[in-house]
Amino acid sequence: MRSIWRIEMFGRLQAESEHLTISRFRTRRVGLLLAYLAYYPKRRHSREELADMLWPDGEVEASQRNLRQALSSLRHHLEPPPIPAGAIIVAKQGLVSFDSELISTDVAEFNHLIEAAEATPSNTERLVKLSRAIDLYRGDFLPGYYEDWVQRERLHLEDQFVSALQSLVQALTTEGKNEEAIRYVRLALAKDHLREDFHASLMRLYLACGRPHSALQHFRELRETLAEELNEEPGATISELASKAEREAGGQWNPLPTNQSASNDEADAAPVSDSEPIASNLPIQLTRFFGRGSERTQIAKTLSDHRSRLVTLIGTAGSGKTRLSIEVGRDMAQLHGWNVWFVPLADVSDGSMAHHVLSESLRLQAEPGSDPIEVLNGSLSGVKNLVILDNLEHVVDSVAPFVDSLLRKVPQLSILTTSRQALKLAGEHEIDLATLPIPDPDQIGENDLRELSTVPSIQLFLDRAQAIVPDFQITRHNARSIASICIQLDGLPLALEFAAGISNSFTPAQILQNLESRLEILRNRRRDIPNRHRTLRAAIDYSYDLLTPELKRFFAHLSVFRGGFTIEAAAKVCLPCSCAFDGPCGEKGATEECLGMILDLRERSLLRMDASNDESAPARFRLLESFREYGIGLIEAADFDPLRQRHAEYYLNLPATPNVSSVDEVSWDRDNRLAALRTFEESGRISECVRILYTLRGYSQAGRPTILALCKSPDFDSFPPMDQIMLLRLMADAQLYPSEFEESYAVSMRGLEIARKHGLEDQEAICHRSVAAAAVHLGRLDEAIAHDEHFLAYGLKAQNPLILESAYSALGTNHWTAGDLHGALEVFCQGMAVSKSAHDGEPMWPLLYNLARVHLDLGNLDDGLQLASDGLRQTQRRNEEFGISMFLALIARHQLKRGSFHAALATNREVLTKRRKIGFRYWTLCALQTHAAVLAALDRFTESATLLAASRDTLKLRRKVDDDEYAATIERVKKALPLPDFEEAWARGIAIPLEDAYRLAVATK
Repeated sequence: MRSIWRIEMFGRLQAESEHLTISRFRTRRVGLLLAYLAYYPKRRHSREELADMLWPDGEVEASQRNLRQALSSLRHHLEPPPIPAGAIIVAKQGLVSFDSELISTDVAEFNHLIEAAEATPSNTERLVKLSRAIDLYRGDFLPGYYEDWVQRERLHLEDQFVSALQSLVQALTTEGKNEEAIRYVRLALAKDHLREDFHASLMRLYLACGRPHSALQHFRELRETLAEELNEEPGATISELASKAEREAGGQWNPLPTNQSASNDEADAAPVSDSEPIASNLPIQLTRFFGRGSERTQIAKTLSDHRSRLVTLIGTAGSGKTRLSIEVGRDMAQLHGWNVWFVPLADVSDGSMAHHVLSESLRLQAEPGSDPIEVLNGSLSGVKNLVILDNLEHVVDSVAPFVDSLLRKVPQLSILTTSRQALKLAGEHEIDLATLPIPDPDQIGENDLRELSTVPSIQLFLDRAQAIVPDFQITRHNARSIASICIQLDGLPLALEFAAGISNSFTPAQILQNLESRLEILRNRRRDIPNRHRTLRAAIDYSYDLLTPELKRFFAHLSVFRGGFTIEAAAKVCLPCSCAFDGPCGEKGATEECLGMILDLRERSLLRMDASNDESAPARFRLLESFREYGIGLIEAADFDPLRQRHAEYYLNLPATPNVSSVDEVSWDRDNRLAALRTFEESGRISECVRILYTLRGYSQAGRPTILALCKSPDFDSFPPMDQIMLLRLMADAQLYPSEFEESYAVSMRGLEIARKHGLEDQEAICHRSVAAAAVHLGRLDEAIAHDEHFLAYGLKAQNPLILESAYSALGTNHWTAGDLHGALEVFCQGMAVSKSAHDGEPMWPLLYNLARVHLDLGNLDDGLQLASDGLRQTQRRNEEFGISMFLALIARHQLKRGSFHAALATNREVLTKRRKIGFRYWTLCALQTHAAVLAALDRFTESATLLAASRDTLKLRRKVDDDEYAATIERVKKALPLPDFEEAWARGIAIPLEDAYRLAVATK
């Protein structure tokens, strides 16, 4: 069985799983308890033993209470959901232990490798095992812990380590790998620097490698150490080796006094081996790094392949440019052997001073008046040299000539810069750094915790939260809040660190609530960071202050947009004066002016460009939400209301974009339309509200609060009749999603009465369809048919193809519901003919779905699959999420009928995910019912029984085909399960809410 946790105890105490790393614990003793249980994994420890080990001088009762708390904290670390409680820490009959199959340790692996090395007769295999064992020994056992058992085991493991080093050196010299052996002798000397046999071994290896100068230098250093610490001279063996080294060096050896170093000539004469450390001044980082794997690889490859000598890392404030540059520098040093220098320019007020900072950072010894670039050129060798110029956006114009000179005059140098805008120099390779990936808000659930913990933005938040709350974990209770924090903060690393920094005062849910005032609460309390990173507001100030007055005003006005905007939208909303004129200074001129300012803000990393898979769609830009909130606060009071009104009017009258689906367009601008809706609602413009709500009808749950408020308004009866009817229709439609069928029926009837009262024949017909939709969900089939026939009659009278195709679809569904499949097929075909004629040969997707479903139910599987595949392509092209889910459901049904049960399970899992996202309760229940049928076909009867009970509400519609299949599945499950097991599974399904039933279904693999 594969272990879940790996406990590391060499050099640090740390627990690692596939997606989590825990290095901080609530108390020191919690960490000690983890180490003790892990070090003795096969023992079962009494609670008395553990309490005495942790609190040797404590009162028995208090120690036992403390132990319970420590075990609880440790469980919180090692058994987060979905790991069952008791899986890792086994506590039975007063004894406590780890499940040894689920825990591995570096110490156990170290011991195993040493034993295996001793047992093998192969020198090559011994080398491999000893090397791996020594690599595991990253430092002393449990540093910082000084309990008796720890110190005893520490000495024992250190002896094993030194012994392994000696064995490895011997094995390497046998193989003639003397250079490699030198490294391991040095490791041994680091453990015991006074062992003369180790010093002698090192000198012999130097001589064997033809490095007598290195042997002499080592002898001199040893001689000084012995004189200083022991007042002794080196022994005879070492003195003989020194004499031999002197002879091989070709000169008479004259021992130097202990207080005198070797001359510069002798130091220069000593060859530099590949094992010598490279030059680097990279800042030491005390926190962990997350994500950016592709960016690190891309930058390192660009530099190491010499495809470009100037790489500029461009990103918005707080996006982690500096930290990424340091990690890239470390990669270049450790993996590619480059010399790397870090040069901070944040405090430089003029780019002309950059050469002074460079000289200081590289410690160049330049004569007064000399050119530091020439000095640098003379001091470098090879082509593996990298300088990181960090934070140069505030001096980008004045520093560019200096960077250009560096590249031209120092050909062996490459440069990595970090900035909020590019240098725009020849050969510059720009890398636009996005924010960290964020989770999909529709994929958050109990069974997604493991997947969530792999998302870099969540990993960063958890790590920084654990720095101040050591046992902080993601759980099914806080997962949605943590994910929402990452989403609302756009994955911006600096903002995430600030948010995590208050996790000792607020729960994730409380942090989320407070993000409405993010610019005030998100600040760093540490004293060792620059002022520009102390608050989120200060980080944005740093960029904003570099803008011209015109750009500042334009940036502030862009904050009126929600979610994104096009160039045309920005021009009409933010530059109304320019758009008001005809001619070159009118709308075209405003668009060109707007484009120029957008590109300026984009180049300064204050705007993001939204990616689109549709090449015909207009370019879209957006402000990160933190920047949008910042900008809102900068709008002058006199500009605010007119700006909001222009924004609302624009989205009220927004024409359709050619070659772009209406679904995509509404999806892109949904947040802007909702903002426009709030503006019109606040100003009492009811007709405009209705028009906006109608464009959002595919997102009726988003507009539902406004629809409900307007429908319940005391002024409702004074609204224009068309507005009343439209609002009631929208309300009825919104109520179908959460299965509020009675309410939807009543609202639809009210709309029908108003339409009759005012003689609005077309609206009366449409309200008949709304009443029928609710009636059929209530199981009132005859009533639904009567209303749909009224709907059809009006369509025939008016010769309205849109009403006709909808009426035929509804009446055909009524036939199908009653079990008259051939009658349904005939009506659907009539509707298809009308729909194809009305839409240039491409029918509306509900008709296509209904026709495909009837073919599958009649056993015409190939025809049904072909129609379902056509419908899936059509809805995917139009981005119709609900339609996509319907056709995927038909494909899952086809797979089930063909006996491809595993494929059906996978397809239907996708259906469930989409329908949960859409929020249509009835259709989610239908997908659960299909899942139950597939599980029964796979002989997974217990899970099937639970989902059958959870989806039983589908029976209320009395749809004969579905009801017959439901009854057949129940009968099969009942026959397969013992009655008590069936009743228990059924009771569980009745009791669980829909969300838990969904989680159970998608968890099935």
